Amino acid sequence: MNISRTLIVVVISMVSIAGLPACEKKNSAEAVGEKIDESAEKAGDALNEKIVD
Repeated sequence: MNISRTLIVVVISMVSIAGLPACEKKNSAEAVGEKIDESAEKAGDALNEKIVD
């Protein structure tokens, strides 16, 4: 069950990242980079939490 939960977090992160190129705001590259960093950090934290537990 832990593996399925981890996979769900990873899939949600990837879907979020895939939608980011549609941004049309000024400085969108910076905003996209920040979103990617946040998503990757959350996914990594979730994986580490599951591995440690």
